[in-house]
Amino acid sequence: MKYVSHSVFKIVDADADEMTEHYARTLSPAKVEPLQRGSLISVEDRHYAVGRCSVWNGRCHSGMRVTLSSGPDAYALYLPSSGIMAIDAGRKQLVSEPSVGLVGDMSRFDRLVLHEDRSHIGIAFEKSAMIRELSELLDAPAVGDIDFAETVDLATANGSRIMALGNLIWNCLDVSDEHQPSSTFVERLLQAMMIALLETVPNNYSTRLAKPSSPAIPKRLKRAIEYMHANVSSPMTIADVAAAAETSVRALQAAFQQFKDTTPLNYLRTIRLEGVRKTLSDPGNSLSVAEVARNWGFSHMGRFAALYQHSYGEMPSYAAKLRRGAK
Repeated sequence: MKYVSHSVFKIVDADADEMTEHYARTLSPAKVEPLQRGSLISVEDRHYAVGRCSVWNGRCHSGMRVTLSSGPDAYALYLPSSGIMAIDAGRKQLVSEPSVGLVGDMSRFDRLVLHEDRSHIGIAFEKSAMIRELSELLDAPAVGDIDFAETVDLATANGSRIMALGNLIWNCLDVSDEHQPSSTFVERLLQAMMIALLETVPNNYSTRLAKPSSPAIPKRLKRAIEYMHANVSSPMTIADVAAAAETSVRALQAAFQQFKDTTPLNYLRTIRLEGVRKTLSDPGNSLSVAEVARNWGFSHMGRFAALYQHSYGEMPSYAAKLRRGAK
């Protein structure tokens, strides 16, 4: 698969220094120690990188402790098949065993303790990818990080679906070339997993995500939205939008709050940010970040960059860099 990078490693009877060096070279800087002093460590792992996601199947035959200097800026899902793993994250300790999965912010992980014969499927999603998915579900920019409830009971209906989807993702990746599905298929499965986690694992956005879909949008609100799209690059005030929609500013604000759960200006800002993001990601675009931002109605580059990073978890220059790399 050209869209997937694949790595495999198997280490048998390594000492702590060898494992620490291996982690620094292949994963991230960390101090690795056996659970019992003087013991040797044996691990194996198959790992796939797909876009902004990573999927792996790992087994720790002997117990080990991994102390991280800094965790990746990503959300991780662990789906166990055997053994116990504990993660220290600040003042919390998260424990995963068969039938208990974990979802967590890897940037908050301090230490992982893998007990003997621990194995699991792991899936990591870059924060920007998860936040973008959340923003689309909310139909508004997500504000702040996502705080998941951490443990997932895999014996429940929702948990069993997450486990089944994780196994399906793995089975689509860990196959011979002739049986590999398309990149679109795998990417949609990973997107489905993000949606499943956001919608079924309790988090600080669950209340907003659980709100029922709005009923039919009033005509005046539709006119306001159409006016915003038609004049997205031009300066406009709430009064301008209200006049175009033939309503009052107060009524317009109430309509946006009721049917879009946001304000008119926040909605306009979202349209503009999404337009910038799509343009920056377009391989055919040759404009600079500043030119694209101005074309979508942003005049203050400092505020624009801060808004973009807050909404998508990355600087706008990152999307432009990815586009250049795709050429």
